[in-house]
Amino acid sequence: MSNSRLSIATQTPSYNNPENLQEALELTTEELFSIPKFLIEKISAFGWSLATAVLVLIIGFWITSWIMKLIEKRMIKRNVDLSIRSFALPIINIVLKILVIIPVIGQLGLNVSGFLATLTGVGLAVGLALQGSLSNFAAGLLIILFKPFKIGDYIVSQGNEGTVESISMLNTVISTPKGLVITLPNANLFNNPITNYSIKEFRRLDVNVGISYNDDFDKAQKVLLEVLDQNELVDDNHSKTVEILAFGDSSVDLAVRCYVKNSDYWTAYWQLYKAVKVALDKNEISIPYPHTQMIIKNEDSAPSSSLNPQS
Repeated sequence: MSNSRLSIATQTPSYNNPENLQEALELTTEELFSIPKFLIEKISAFGWSLATAVLVLIIGFWITSWIMKLIEKRMIKRNVDLSIRSFALPIINIVLKILVIIPVIGQLGLNVSGFLATLTGVGLAVGLALQGSLSNFAAGLLIILFKPFKIGDYIVSQGNEGTVESISMLNTVISTPKGLVITLPNANLFNNPITNYSIKEFRRLDVNVGISYNDDFDKAQKVLLEVLDQNELVDDNHSKTVEILAFGDSSVDLAVRCYVKNSDYWTAYWQLYKAVKVALDKNEISIPYPHTQMIIKNEDSAPSSSLNPQS
């Protein structure tokens, strides 16, 4: 028993000894001084990684911008439709920037696979939350593929009409003749009837006018056909029509129809309406207008009986 106690006492260091205490203090001091050194090394290493990542990001985005300009020039050179360019270029830009961000994340020491998995999960959650936006995106793709309209076309849909200014991933922007800008979701636009006035090169122009029942229709027909023949914007290769359309309450309604180019439609519209009025007035053909005729019937008033006071 005494031998075992002696061996334990021999193995246990005694800090009462000044030499052992000094060694312990020196060891602790070295460890304390090594902590800042360790932090400096780690911060320095992370700083270099961060600087490298920022540099890669800047260079990568610059290369992305250069590639986007090159792709756009190629599309313009190959006469790719403006609608396709405005829709495809933003998507290509996003994809290229994601390809730049992935190596930047790896440079920072983060797990790229984990980041992609997280990004996929977030994308799925956002997709489920924004189903309407996904349907708009899908409708945008269908608009680009089937081309019911393109940028620059004049369309009418859901009570809105105007010239198509842009077709993006989620919506289509049109500009109205009044100078208003209307943004229409692609899904609503694609799933509803669309009237496109710009697909055909020529568009029919109708002038609504009526003449009196007392006027000679043959004379009016000849005068109006001359008006159409004299206008330079009216296309001579298409038919010109002046016929009776309906019998109104106070006028014989005529169908005055011709074809003009889409680009000249409104100019021809104003010119023809003015020319029709001037020509009919010149040839003394009246244009009836609704009016109310009041007939006042005079009747002899009944004789009034005088009351004689009796005395």
